[in-house]
Amino acid sequence: MRRLRAPGVLLVLAGLVPVAAAAEVDDERSAWRYRRSVVLPEPAPPASGFAALAIPPEVMSRARPDLRDLRLVGEDGRETPYVVDARVERAATSRWSGVPADIRREARVGSVWIVDLGEPRTFDRVVLTIPGSGFAKRVQAEVSNDGRRWDTVLRDAGVFDRPWTAPVHHTTLELDKPASARYLRLRVDDRRSRPVDVTGVEAVLVRREAGERWRWPAALTPLPGREGVSRYRVETPAGLGFSTLRLESDDVAFSRRVRLLEVLERNGRREERALGSDVLYRLELPEEDLAAEHVSLAVGPAEGGLRILEVEDGDSPALRRPRVEVSGPIRHLVFAPAPGLTLYYGNESTRAPLYDLASLRDRLGASRASAAAVLGAEAENPRYRKPAPLPFAALRGAQLPVDRWSRVRPIVIEGREDLYTLTLAAADLAVLRRDLGDLRIADGAGRQLPYILEADASEARVELRAVAEPDGERRDRPSASRYRLALAAPVRPSTLPLRALELDFDAAFFSRPARVLAPAQRARRGERAVFSGTLAREAGAAGPLRVGLDGSPVAELTLEVEEGDNAPLALRRAAGVVAVPRVVFKAAAGRYRLLLGNSDAVQPRYDLASLRREALAYSAVAVEAGPAQDNPAFRRRPWERLAEAPPTLLLWSALGGAVIVLLLLTARVLRQPQA
Repeated sequence: MRRLRAPGVLLVLAGLVPVAAAAEVDDERSAWRYRRSVVLPEPAPPASGFAALAIPPEVMSRARPDLRDLRLVGEDGRETPYVVDARVERAATSRWSGVPADIRREARVGSVWIVDLGEPRTFDRVVLTIPGSGFAKRVQAEVSNDGRRWDTVLRDAGVFDRPWTAPVHHTTLELDKPASARYLRLRVDDRRSRPVDVTGVEAVLVRREAGERWRWPAALTPLPGREGVSRYRVETPAGLGFSTLRLESDDVAFSRRVRLLEVLERNGRREERALGSDVLYRLELPEEDLAAEHVSLAVGPAEGGLRILEVEDGDSPALRRPRVEVSGPIRHLVFAPAPGLTLYYGNESTRAPLYDLASLRDRLGASRASAAAVLGAEAENPRYRKPAPLPFAALRGAQLPVDRWSRVRPIVIEGREDLYTLTLAAADLAVLRRDLGDLRIADGAGRQLPYILEADASEARVELRAVAEPDGERRDRPSASRYRLALAAPVRPSTLPLRALELDFDAAFFSRPARVLAPAQRARRGERAVFSGTLAREAGAAGPLRVGLDGSPVAELTLEVEEGDNAPLALRRAAGVVAVPRVVFKAAAGRYRLLLGNSDAVQPRYDLASLRREALAYSAVAVEAGPAQDNPAFRRRPWERLAEAPPTLLLWSALGGAVIVLLLLTARVLRQPQA
């Protein structure tokens, strides 16, 4: 492959590489969607050397977050091993507390503190401990090794405390360059305000090893907020992780408590978790001629959810034209140069490569002598075909005795081989065991499909039939209303593990004590309370009330509302809330069956369980199962039929058997010859 250098541009001429060979390489990498040529520096590094390729943010946004899908491929189709090196900024901090050696004050002029650090120290900032609030001071810092000859290292620095929208306590002095000294003298201007007390002084040295960072301007989309709080969606490419967010606005001065949140969907519920929180400010105090800023927010690792910037405005107006820039450490691929390299990326299902070169990661990462390579323009792989997820996971498991399951639901998949997800219905839980160990998915030949189970993935609602008890049946509590809440078909007469009730009353405003009662467990008589509290609806509120339960299986509940001297509430609708599981499984086009109800089944064990994280992180295709029906192949065993017989039938059968045995014994005795 020949490379020519044009002004500011490297042109890669592929005319000497057969088109057929390039197409063959693309075909071998058909699971990778994007490719970019790798341009090595000229002159090329020696054969024993290494090259480093910086991964730009636009590549990271299309690759997997951990870069597992990056491949360096030569013109002969062979992979070139590499290691990933993140050249992050490293810092080591040393601190020394000073001892006040002399304090002088001159009324309406200034205060002077002389601090002894014990021995000569090298430092680049001074941290003051100033109690109290509402101050603003200009400080001059001087250093000395003998306490007689002083050199000025900082003029007119500012320390202040201001109760803005978010209170700011700024008491750190940053030097232009490190200073070495034993003594530190601080001169504080007291001409404009009363003196302050400095109760502690620390000399600090931060040793930094320079790092390399990428930067990306992220768009902000306003979202509905609440009073005194602005919310924005941070728009970045899906796979672009960052560690720092810098906030800018057209406001000359601002101070805000800022949080970066990640919104995730877990088990059918929306969750928000904080990735970072801090007070960001840019302040200018014209009357004291002081200014300071802190506008960068450190951000923790995200899980791929929606990111929301929350700004506490308080009584201040929202920031004018807010904007953010996100950044993170640049990661490099360090590799041995080879001719005609192409970087492939954008594969959703591949695993990370395993190279012998990984054992040299620390040594290669510590070396900064690698020659810098660059990337050509991005192009889509013309032979790209979306790969089947988890290609190394088996499609089929062991054979099943399908006739041991009592209920089935048909599943029809018309798409290609992929990961699919199916959420069970509440009625399915009435057939399944509590541990869900009798849930199976099978093909037409009775071979099971391995699956991963999310036990509490979502919530389903089942209608409850509500019947008010007549007043005559409430003599013990005449001021209470009682409702019988029973499961309706197709669940009845089975039980369901209800985690909550949703109750809709006709009144727009009320607050009444209430209880929810369930039958006593373990053959005990009476009732037990599964909820005791207050049912309340504020004026203007809408929607049903939610009452939490303990999740025990029930077929019927009793709602008891203490009305007091109020008119009785009218219950318009009642529903039970059930946590329903979701299964994720791999399948090709075809017809399958969801099998439910087998008391003898043992918990399944699939190799797919080791890939749980990868499977659940994949955007599986949602499918639905058909209505449940009796399994035509189901065969009850004789003792199972006997166990399902009514107790009275068993009693009469036992009595009948005993009578027959007695008659046979009597006949035998009568036939015996008498002595």
